[in-house]
Amino acid sequence: MNTENLEKKKFIDLLRSNTKLLSAILIILILTGSFFLWLDYSSKNQRVKISEEFISAKVFLNNENLTSSLGILKKIINKKDKIYSPLSLFLIIDNDLESDKTLVLKYFDTVLSIGGQEKEDLNLLKLKKAYFISENSKEKDLLDLLNPIINSKSVWRIQSIKLLGDYYFSLKEFKKASQYYSILLAEENLNIDIGEIERKMKIIKNA
Repeated sequence: MNTENLEKKKFIDLLRSNTKLLSAILIILILTGSFFLWLDYSSKNQRVKISEEFISAKVFLNNENLTSSLGILKKIINKKDKIYSPLSLFLIIDNDLESDKTLVLKYFDTVLSIGGQEKEDLNLLKLKKAYFISENSKEKDLLDLLNPIINSKSVWRIQSIKLLGDYYFSLKEFKKASQYYSILLAEENLNIDIGEIERKMKIIKNA
């Protein structure tokens, strides 16, 4: 028996002696593949259901059935879908559907805790939360939300700087407001009203 035939025989004998092990491995691979296929199908099916619920909430809103709309949107938020949960939160805020600000802050925390979100989506959520709490919040709370955005290259950086400038301006802390407005005036191609910033800077200088 030549070497090649001997190697083939050894290989066949090895397969025969490990038939149970190989069968077990094959079954595990099939089950694992089936599980991930089911998981993907289930996830897509769940997303379709949530999208239908979101559309229903918008229909109720358009028909001025605010209670039904809010109820659906709250359920979507608690499902922690990375697309429809933030959209539901924004819909609640933009239409003043929830009068209890404490509950709205809880919705923010729920949405911010959702894993797998894009960084800029999280930055937008933080900026929205900062806007929401800016009238009654402590300075530290705003800075904790906005400083990471300001110190990055985020597309929401300019809006975050302006929000802090406006926050300090409303409190008549003009020195701090001026620092943030000066940053804006030094930037180029801003998508904000520069005239407003310049008017506020004149008020600060004449204060």
